[in-house]
Amino acid sequence: MNKQVAPRARAKSGAPGGLPARGLPLQVHHVASVGLDLWLSALAYGACQVRVLLSGAEAPAYTEALVQQTGIGQAIMTGLGYAGDHMGVLDAASAAELDAALRSLTPAQSTPRAATWNVGGDKRASLEFAIEHLAKSAPVATVMVDLPVGAPYGAIVVRRDKCTMCLACVGACPVSALADNQEKPQLRFIERNCVQCGLCESTCPEGAISLVPRLNLADTAKKPEILNETEPFDCVRCGKAFGTRQMIDNMTAKLAAHSMFAGGGALKRLRMCADCRVVDMMENRGEASILDLPK
Repeated sequence: MNKQVAPRARAKSGAPGGLPARGLPLQVHHVASVGLDLWLSALAYGACQVRVLLSGAEAPAYTEALVQQTGIGQAIMTGLGYAGDHMGVLDAASAAELDAALRSLTPAQSTPRAATWNVGGDKRASLEFAIEHLAKSAPVATVMVDLPVGAPYGAIVVRRDKCTMCLACVGACPVSALADNQEKPQLRFIERNCVQCGLCESTCPEGAISLVPRLNLADTAKKPEILNETEPFDCVRCGKAFGTRQMIDNMTAKLAAHSMFAGGGALKRLRMCADCRVVDMMENRGEASILDLPK
């Protein structure tokens, strides 16, 4: 909706008077085809409110997703200090209900300076532009906005006492928010890249990762942050670094009671690099092996 002006008079007493004068309708292929990038861009252009009108034919999952997403958008606007109700979903069974719902809306606070950039095809980029513009003109200067679960922005928390630096989360991250360091064992994180998909959390074999939905407007959100680091582990035979001490210690502790590692030599090989393990196995052919088990 655009800036508030006086509503048009009703056509006749008691009958729906049509769209309020400050309303600007936008037809879309499907209500679920639009999202935060378009809604926040509209607010950045100077609109004071956005309402998504359901047709009544949407699947319940679409309605639930729209309610969740408009809630996230409202949380962003409220966190930035803009007063009023900026986003929501309208579900009207008749023209009279829709008319009453539209006319009951109280205009929310809009940005004092309308944006001039064009919305592009990249949804994430459009969302970044809209948030940046709204933050610059925000009534409340803030760098951190708490968001509800499901928001496309946020951080992750890594429990260092449980993390073994296996870096499974790095391989699972689809947006390069998580990365390792080729020089030393480090787990690094770029918060602005994170979309809170939860793949890192579900992939971590130690359950050491949890999500923190939030909007971080600080410049540090665009730079790598070290979430965990540890000392490298050197092969006990050749001295070459091949893993992290925490990962090797955790693995040997779990396998120490296993029958296949009871001899000592096999357990020691866990502390060797891949090449040295092969050499050590060839030098100690007398040890019990899974190949020696009866068929």
